[in-house]
Amino acid sequence: MSRVISRARGLYEKYTVRGAFDVLFLCTVLILFSLGLIMMYSAGYVYAEYNKGNANVFFISQLEKAVIGFAAMIILSKMDYRIFNSFFTVIINGIVILLLVYALISNLGSDDQETSRWVSILGIQFQPSELAKFSMILLLSYMMCILQKPLRCPMGQKKKAKLTFEQDHMLGCEQAIFKHFRGQFSSCILLAMTVAVFCGLVLLEKHYSAAILIFLIGFSMVWLGGSDWRLFAVVVAVIAVAVAVILLKPDILSGFGFAASRIMSFLDKDNPAYIDVRRQTVNGLYAIASGGFFGVGLGNSKQKQLYIAEPHNDFIFPVIVEELGFVGAAVILLLFAFLIYRGYKIAVKCKDYFGSLVVMGIMIQVALQLIINLAVVTDLIPNTGMALPFFSFGGTAIMVLLAEMGVVLSVSRKSYIEK
Repeated sequence: MSRVISRARGLYEKYTVRGAFDVLFLCTVLILFSLGLIMMYSAGYVYAEYNKGNANVFFISQLEKAVIGFAAMIILSKMDYRIFNSFFTVIINGIVILLLVYALISNLGSDDQETSRWVSILGIQFQPSELAKFSMILLLSYMMCILQKPLRCPMGQKKKAKLTFEQDHMLGCEQAIFKHFRGQFSSCILLAMTVAVFCGLVLLEKHYSAAILIFLIGFSMVWLGGSDWRLFAVVVAVIAVAVAVILLKPDILSGFGFAASRIMSFLDKDNPAYIDVRRQTVNGLYAIASGGFFGVGLGNSKQKQLYIAEPHNDFIFPVIVEELGFVGAAVILLLFAFLIYRGYKIAVKCKDYFGSLVVMGIMIQVALQLIINLAVVTDLIPNTGMALPFFSFGGTAIMVLLAEMGVVLSVSRKSYIEK
């Protein structure tokens, strides 16, 4: 028995990390979550009462999932994050990919886009696409650590390239640069293929907003990994051409169903044929315009009275602005900015390349979701159905997000930040 206890203690000491974590980061997470839970209830209780017969159903469901998320956050904050810098991450991503495939197979032939994104295992329903965001961040970080040398060597500096490669390989400067470019290109292709697998599976689920987010996270992480700017210039040029084609010939999107109608309605906002498609966006703008400087008061939103569809979800921010006003919305945005800033400081001060990449990937995810959600509700881009972190209703999303915050706290223990 004593040997078992000793073995268990040894494993605990091996896979846990000691030291104080970033208290400011944790406090910001707790504040954002608390505000999110309050505003989610305020925004959704009318919709819940009308559609579910219980005003508290969304609040209770979100709270239950948050308990699981907080448990995961505490466990991961104590666990040594470097355990993911191993083949264990490949196994995790293999399981997530199987879940994405299972979601496609189990919902094959379903016309409901929402249903096709969910899987049910042992009576537990969740969205594999939410897991995919987190697992892909871990996988890309692990792969970039392996490909660290071909990704991080200076490309545009011929003198340095000559010193590095000519000494080792007796090659001329131009030959050395070409050889290095070829090595870096193959590394980037491997990373791009990894991102493409996740994007492709999520696209087949018709979860377009998640596919866009996964692509942007992957694109940003490979850039942060040190890849050459010329490779990214090619990708940006391709995206620019694709956007130009859509703007000039929007009919090309006719095969994408409701997503196409959202883009068409954005491009032709005054067309009466798209009144129903734009109803949520227009009512969201009414809510933002009604908020004024200090808002109409918590719980007093008019647009949440069944005007905004599912106000507790993607369009919760207009309700926040209407009830709390410009001041309240600004405070929330400053909290998000501070959270991202603390995450950035943790990543920069972390002496481990893998830990830095993971934290940067998680912060990129939070920042992108925030920016895209704000752009949607203010009608700057077409409605993509992007959730607002910590605020929008979603059990899988809040559990995964809190788990990600636990990983950031684990990294912060190694970042030598002043406590």
